[in-house]
Amino acid sequence: MKNHDKPEKKKKRLELFELFYPLERKMERRWAKIFKSHFIIIAQKFKELSFEKGYEQENIDEQLILWRDPEDSFVECMFYFVPDVTDLSSIHHCFEHIKQYDVYLTYIIVNQKKDGKNVFDIFRSSQFSYLEHCNRVKYPEKT
Repeated sequence: MKNHDKPEKKKKRLELFELFYPLERKMERRWAKIFKSHFIIIAQKFKELSFEKGYEQENIDEQLILWRDPEDSFVECMFYFVPDVTDLSSIHHCFEHIKQYDVYLTYIIVNQKKDGKNVFDIFRSSQFSYLEHCNRVKYPEKT
C-alpha cells in the first residue's frame, strides 16, 4: 500500500482541511493577530502547529511556507501569503508554486486592506477546487 493510500494519511489530510474552518470567534481574532505580525512570528506559529500535526516545515520566503510529510517529503500543505491582493503577479506565483511543489492542499491568506487593515481572507486550493473561500478573520483596530 502506497503511503498516500494509508488510512492515517487520509485522516491527517482531512484534518488539514479543517485548519481554518470552522473557527470560534476568539480563534478568528487570534489568527488575524498572527497574520498581521511580521513573517518571523507567523513562521514560528506555523512551525509549532506543524510539529503538533506531525509535519516538517520549510520556509521558502516571506510569502511561502511548506509542510512536508516526514516519511516521504511530499508537500502536504502550502501556506501562501498575499500582502497586496491587487498584485496579480503574486497571485500567479502562488499557482506556479502549487504546480512546482505538487501540493496536496494550499491555503492562500490574503490581506484585504480595502476592508480594513487587519482583515484577512483565507482561501483553499486543492484538487477538488482551485479557489474556495474558507474563512475571513479580523483583528479589531484600536481607536
